[in-house]
Amino acid sequence: MKKRDNHGTSIMTDDTELKAELARVFGLTKGDTDEVLRKLASLAEIFHTNANDLFVHWETFNVTKVQDDLELTVINLDKFHEYLQESLANKGTPSMRGSKDVSSGTVKKPLLRPSIAISSSSPSSGFPATPSLKRRKVPEGSAFKTPRTGLESSPVDYISANNTFHSPSSNTNYSDDIQSSPTKTQQNEGLPIEVLNPDLPELTLEGETSDDASKPFSISLNFDPSKYKFRTMSMKLLESADVLDDQIDTMASIISENKKDIELNNPCLSSQFDIYCCGRIVPDSPLYDKSSNQTLNASALYLETSRLSGVGQRVPLNLSELEEYSLFPGQIVFLKGRNPTGQEFSVKEILPLPELGMPLSNQDDLEHFAEINGHQGLKVILAAGPFCNNNTIDFTKFSQFVDKINSLNPHIVILVGPFIDITNSLVRSGDIDLQNEKKQVKDLDDLFKATISPIIRKINSKISVIMIPSLKDAVIKHCSYPQDKFDRKKFGLPKNAKVFPNPSSFSANEILFGCSNLDVFKDLRDVHKLSKTTEKPKFSSNRFDRIINHIFEQRRYYPMFPSSASFGANKNNEGEANESSQNGNMGDLLSRSDGNCASLEVPYLGLSELGDCLPDVFISPSELKPFVRVVKGVLVVNPGQFIKPSKDATKESGSFAVFDIQSPDVSSSAENNVERADTHEHEYYHNVHKRSRVSINRV
Repeated sequence: MKKRDNHGTSIMTDDTELKAELARVFGLTKGDTDEVLRKLASLAEIFHTNANDLFVHWETFNVTKVQDDLELTVINLDKFHEYLQESLANKGTPSMRGSKDVSSGTVKKPLLRPSIAISSSSPSSGFPATPSLKRRKVPEGSAFKTPRTGLESSPVDYISANNTFHSPSSNTNYSDDIQSSPTKTQQNEGLPIEVLNPDLPELTLEGETSDDASKPFSISLNFDPSKYKFRTMSMKLLESADVLDDQIDTMASIISENKKDIELNNPCLSSQFDIYCCGRIVPDSPLYDKSSNQTLNASALYLETSRLSGVGQRVPLNLSELEEYSLFPGQIVFLKGRNPTGQEFSVKEILPLPELGMPLSNQDDLEHFAEINGHQGLKVILAAGPFCNNNTIDFTKFSQFVDKINSLNPHIVILVGPFIDITNSLVRSGDIDLQNEKKQVKDLDDLFKATISPIIRKINSKISVIMIPSLKDAVIKHCSYPQDKFDRKKFGLPKNAKVFPNPSSFSANEILFGCSNLDVFKDLRDVHKLSKTTEKPKFSSNRFDRIINHIFEQRRYYPMFPSSASFGANKNNEGEANESSQNGNMGDLLSRSDGNCASLEVPYLGLSELGDCLPDVFISPSELKPFVRVVKGVLVVNPGQFIKPSKDATKESGSFAVFDIQSPDVSSSAENNVERADTHEHEYYHNVHKRSRVSINRV
């Protein structure tokens, strides 16, 4: 017997199978007690959820509730139990009472790599540029082994730093997993948490940044900075509607170009035969709110058409005939099915969208980059804020990190905000008293210039520093996504500091980087059903892999719409405030925003698109567990937070990433390096994921 959860996902009721799944997902080791496993199994049964969703709730509990990395113990699981119970009690169903008077006295690069198992060629152009608990993974096979799978393999052939991907159809024995589990990593500074390609050497660049004026690398921008200087808080409804319509129509046009034998139709009209259609996934109610833990399930999904394809109508989706799916609000989908009654579209198949290709470089360019680099390779250090404890304004740890940067002598340092975190308790209260400062700061700009700027100026002037803001940066006026860059002159940043917008795409020599500083891994929660019978399933059982695939398929750094928001409780009258917010009175709700909002500037979402091809390296910082993975030939890195939020003002733990990328070698004897393209004699795929050693290190 099997039950189904609210997502439509099959939940195992067999005790042994459930425990095996929990052991795999939570990374339980032989040293963990049986009581922990029994408690986890009990929670899964009580709250009628599966192992993957239970782990997501556990990480949410660590990040939002206790703001600490809790060990997996029975005592902590009891606290987790109480948290789940409170969330369930507060969840409720939104009240649909009569309308209430708002004014009442309520308290308030153009060559592309062929796509993978989708079509024989990739489109030549993309969208138009419109204005923690430390989850210990259970290794499968030899530790740190990086399989040399070709990119033409199944879409679920993923590579992670510790090679822990399990196919959903694999039969995993719990006792075998326990025996092969690694021991706990000691909490020592500088030690790696994860390493991708550990067999590759670390680059040592002593003297590389000496007096030689010529740099061993060049940075080129793949964006127009002037397009990010738009006026915020002035969105117009028609402009937003046009952009949302364009997303559907542009994808429909790409589908028609790649599938010339297929005609797209209106899914809202009655049809007795199967048709093909393209639209956007939306929830059944505009009152759906992820921040209040409302569960979106398969029966609550609608398909929204564009004004051109279906007059903007919406139709309910029936997914009962599908063996597997992964859907989320804002997703553009290509469906096959029928609408026999005109009231419901019965989906027979979710078809893959045409995919972007990988970037290519010609032989002359690669040889030039290798020559100016002295065949040394490229060393990059990546860190994401916040850079101090959320209860202090002490950047000593960040200053010590800069000293380490100078000793390692990397070519590039990528620093991602927030630098002055708006959610910091002292920033919120305004009670800022800088020690060893003769003159106290007057505003947050002065605070940045007194704390962050001097530390950035300490970095060796031969090292290029790239700074990317966050929506939680208190010193930037542009607080919506896409987001404009920092003002380098205003904050007194050195000449070697380059300020880029969020998101941004840039190249270092031949390597194409894509960076988006909006927590899509935390915000995007898909409604999924995974196949246990298919030999090669379409969707991975790993949530991170599914989200990464959605980003690449949707061709947008943040494909979810509407975005997420997080609000504090109204202690005066929570129920009344909830009702008033549903009836248009949003002032009180906005006043309780905790700063963790993904505010989307819809008319300018074209600036958040990937472009004409996938990046070689995709950087997406998240509050969740740091990781490095290879998905569809793209090196995906979440460096984690430099300083994790904690109630303890003395605790300063976190992580950062170090890239050691080998120099491109076009000789035929080179292994795990650039690869000649089949269709272009003198063009090469970069294969950065094969020639890069990436380690996630503890701060």
